[in-house]
Amino acid sequence: MKKLSIISSIISLVVIALFIYLFMPQSPATSKKIKSFALPSPEDLVKDEETGLLVVKDVIMITFTGGTTQSTIDDIIKDINGKIIGYDKEHNLYQVKIAGANLNDIQSKKLELMTKYRQVEMATIQTVSAAKNPGWPSRENSSPESQFSSMANPK
Repeated sequence: MKKLSIISSIISLVVIALFIYLFMPQSPATSKKIKSFALPSPEDLVKDEETGLLVVKDVIMITFTGGTTQSTIDDIIKDINGKIIGYDKEHNLYQVKIAGANLNDIQSKKLELMTKYRQVEMATIQTVSAAKNPGWPSRENSSPESQFSSMANPK
């Protein structure tokens, strides 16, 4: 009888410990930021004549395949003369500035990245939405009067 009492006490303690472990808030394993993006200035915006979209003239967005190490990412970005200015590490997405580049340079870098590096899943120009509600195109969203002045008339 005494053994049964001791065993039930031990089981109760294990259940309580497990409950505390599962439902107590956990501190994050790392103190590093997971997400941070740079905002473009109005001087950095240009209109892509091919698509009509506003884009950041010297920034490329790159998504790397899962498992790509940070040192490999840094090497690839260095190879294209880029600098990381933003990232979402959870999705392996990096915002890369290529100083002095224009839209044609960015298009060339996209092609280079996609054909030269198997770790690159996607590379694209950084578009900027000027609509009040970009999910619902309408005259109200796309008229120059409804946009910020810097976005309605990019240089």
